[in-house]
Amino acid sequence: MKSQCKIIAIVELILGVIGSFILAKSAGINVYAGGRNWTTTIFTFLIGVVVSYVFFVVLYSISEIMDNQEYIMKQLEKQQENPDASSPAPPTKISRSNSSASLLGETKSGPTDEEGWLCPKCGRLNQNSASVCSCGKHRF
Repeated sequence: MKSQCKIIAIVELILGVIGSFILAKSAGINVYAGGRNWTTTIFTFLIGVVVSYVFFVVLYSISEIMDNQEYIMKQLEKQQENPDASSPAPPTKISRSNSSASLLGETKSGPTDEEGWLCPKCGRLNQNSASVCSCGKHRF
């Protein structure tokens, strides 16, 4: 579904720009004077492109949200399939951020919220504002 949403977003953007050309071409002609009003033509084209871009951003964002949800669900399934046989260690600190990991009740060990987060793939310390490490691994 997420790849379909990305494809629809890209197709919508392309068709929106083409439609903006067509709309601007027809809207810029002054029937009574027989010429073209360039202000109306350019304004109509820009409005069409902006509206198409807004719809593109919304659809593409939805696909990114679905991608993140899929990643979180896979992580939760891994936790449920491989429960720790030993008794769990007491939590060192519970994250106070609004991240999905903290909302799911996961505990945080390692660097504090002020320091950032450690990438599980490469071990790099990243800023809290970064959702993806430079190695390509998602935070959650």
